Amino acid sequence: MNKTYITSTALAARWHITPHTLSQWRWNGKGPRFSRMGGRILYDLEHVEDFEERAVRQNTSVLSDLCIPFYKEELV
Repeated sequence: MNKTYITSTALAARWHITPHTLSQWRWNGKGPRFSRMGGRILYDLEHVEDFEERAVRQNTSVLSDLCIPFYKEELV
């Protein structure tokens, strides 16, 4: 099975965010899983799509682990 990978720049464009935001998410453990290959950061498209699917919410009253990773313990 061949995997499809996209770069940080391509993912940032897909989500309308900056590559710096993705960098910060990697640093903080937020965002989709990534690989470092040959000095480049690559995202498996399957993991990106899974991350996008988990980010879907029915309404804004549901707190997401994807959106507030640092305050989770305070809310319990």
